[in-house]
Amino acid sequence: MKENIHLSSGFWVMLAFFFLAFWLVSPFIKIDSSDYEHAQRNMYRLFFGLFILIIELGILSFETFSPQGFARKVSNMRAVAVFVFGLLLLAFIIFIVAQSAVIYLRTGLNQIESPY
Repeated sequence: MKENIHLSSGFWVMLAFFFLAFWLVSPFIKIDSSDYEHAQRNMYRLFFGLFILIIELGILSFETFSPQGFARKVSNMRAVAVFVFGLLLLAFIIFIVAQSAVIYLRTGLNQIESPY
């Protein structure tokens, strides 16, 4: 009975960290050149959000795939969920980098076209 309480509290802590990370990276789902003036603050926000998500991915991967080395079977659904979470995180990172590159290039072109 006591072990169940420990597992559920760990779940809620991980869920709280996931929501915190999602809140930190939420402005980057749609960014434009008006966000360029807040780039320093947004960079820290993105760094901490992605840091939390990558740490969570590592913890989930370890908890999912490590017990299989001890001959304890883990559900296929959990393994697929961790794999999908990793793919979504990778896709989000690529999306943010591509979107930032487009904004950077667009801002550079605007500065070249109008020097004043």
